[in-house]
Amino acid sequence: METACVIDHRLAAPLRPGHSGGLRPGRGLLDDPGIGPAVDRVDDPVAAAELTEAVARALEGIGAGVETERAGEVFFAVGGLRGLYGGDVDGVTAAARAAVGAPVLIGVAPTRTAARAAAERGEMMVTAARLGHFLGPLPTAVLVDRLGEPRAAEELVASLERLGIGTLGELRRLTLDQVADRFGPLGLRALRIARGEEEPLRPRVPHEELVCEIELPEGVAGSQLDRALHLLIDRLLAAPARKGRTLLGVRLGARLCGGGSWSADQGLGRPTAAASSLRRLLVPRLEGLPGPAEALRLRALGFGPPAADQLVMEVGGAEPRRRRLGEAVREVRAAQGADALLRVLPVDSMSRVPERRDLLTPFPEL
Repeated sequence: METACVIDHRLAAPLRPGHSGGLRPGRGLLDDPGIGPAVDRVDDPVAAAELTEAVARALEGIGAGVETERAGEVFFAVGGLRGLYGGDVDGVTAAARAAVGAPVLIGVAPTRTAARAAAERGEMMVTAARLGHFLGPLPTAVLVDRLGEPRAAEELVASLERLGIGTLGELRRLTLDQVADRFGPLGLRALRIARGEEEPLRPRVPHEELVCEIELPEGVAGSQLDRALHLLIDRLLAAPARKGRTLLGVRLGARLCGGGSWSADQGLGRPTAAASSLRRLLVPRLEGLPGPAEALRLRALGFGPPAADQLVMEVGGAEPRRRRLGEAVREVRAAQGADALLRVLPVDSMSRVPERRDLLTPFPEL
């Protein structure tokens, strides 16, 4: 099966002698005559993950089933898309480039390892007949990202190099017994990769994007930062794309004033769409911010059943009233838009700037 590897230019690093090159966010500009001009690099892993997610979603938009195990690379099967885009690989890759928009490197080959190497080295297509010839000269360092156990893989590669085995071609000349006796199961997996034998792609289940971001005034901290998070949570829950569903997990992120970014994933334990539950879990996460933030971002990581299916036990018989009020809020919002019902959120009562004293935030659905 033909596998395509898509690499964002901003996440690629120059090729170095004795190394596979490739995806090393924050380790220099891409400035290789055989690949393309220098572009602004991405120098933090959170931004790299966001760029990778954007590429994956763009490819899903053309019908590709994508696999994204590491920031900076996206794999998808070409075969099923041929009939949609001209019947050949060139049509599929052209559609992928147009969908992504940003400059990308694309390589097509029967395996992930060969596809990524082809993209990095500017070779668009590696056929099954050329696979062995193409893989042979590749350094064993390419195995580090493919074996799934980075530390153990690095030790394996170092051991191979000490034995004078520096390329995949040299590795595949060993027998199964020799590799199994010296390197165990991880060595056998490396040998299969060197021989061009990899498991099929594992495409992820496409999911809708639901993300909200808020710009922060300079110097926001403490309780003001907490209130900004409250506003962000209210906006996320009021977004039409949520369609009344509960959330299974969220990712809180921040763009830092000094450059770079930060993020933290938060599982919710059970499906919920309650703003109070999200605040209780996410406010303590703000203590992990490494520095002042200029923007906060909240992304839904998964959806559960509709919120109307949840039952909340309340003392004093308030549950029926809360349910009716929540239904009324959803009906008004569905008819008039997400900003049809707002409430005032006090932010900084001591500020002389009216826009900073209070903010309008979506009314909760309760």
